[in-house]
Amino acid sequence: MKVLMKYPSSISMTRYSIKFIFFSIMISGLLLILFGCTDRKYPRPTDQYYVNDYANILYQATRHSITREGERLYEVTQDEVDGGAQLVVATFVVENLSDIANYDKTEIFREWKIGKNDMGLLVILFFTEEVIDEIDYLVLAETQIEVGYRMEQYLTPSQLGNIVDNTLYGDEWGDDLDMGVMYMVYELLSAIYIDAYGYESFNYDMEVYQEYLFDNPDVAGDDSHVPLSWILYLLSPFATTGDRLGVIIPIILFILIGGGGAVVKNKGGGGSSGGMGIFRRR
Repeated sequence: MKVLMKYPSSISMTRYSIKFIFFSIMISGLLLILFGCTDRKYPRPTDQYYVNDYANILYQATRHSITREGERLYEVTQDEVDGGAQLVVATFVVENLSDIANYDKTEIFREWKIGKNDMGLLVILFFTEEVIDEIDYLVLAETQIEVGYRMEQYLTPSQLGNIVDNTLYGDEWGDDLDMGVMYMVYELLSAIYIDAYGYESFNYDMEVYQEYLFDNPDVAGDDSHVPLSWILYLLSPFATTGDRLGVIIPIILFILIGGGGAVVKNKGGGGSSGGMGIFRRR
């Protein structure tokens, strides 16, 4: 028994070809995204952006304070000459001091695009693990600061070094890391407001902050050290060319992944830096 084989019409063939091409593009896009994720040397900034506590060592009150102050600095200076300053803090845990060399503060600064008009400041705190009386501790091993190209004319390395030495490494707050970190952040903010933008003063009260710290204990499930999601990342200025090549048909992809209405509030201003900064160890 012979059966006549049915061939699809030319219209059907065209329809199948379009579907195949579209499917291939979508798969290629998703593969590019995945490859971009695996090839990335440093983590993406968190959705809070101004604080990236990958060591998970800062109290929630400190993280929220840094975020609020970072948002305010960016918004207040937007309309100033050389406006859009951003102060970003990051923490990382390393196994030993030699591993710190694997982190390039200039590269991280550029990937995170800190500071509009190159008016950015990145503070990185490196911690090592120590066991004392069978209890695991994280110990501050080194502090680095990277300065944006245009911010360099306002804040010198010696000025930044003095701020770190007198606050984070000073004797006033002893071993209270959160107090030392916020003291440093406030002094850096003061230098930016006064030296870069001509403000008369920047007032803060560490005793008031200490009370706030005590009154706001951590809450379980805080995710401030979780990297920015890929959906928001692709909509942010941080995405690389390779990442965005994975979104050849952005409207279709947004519909498929549900990111069409996403808004990234905290993001980089697009700044870059030339490697000027400081290194401090205890």
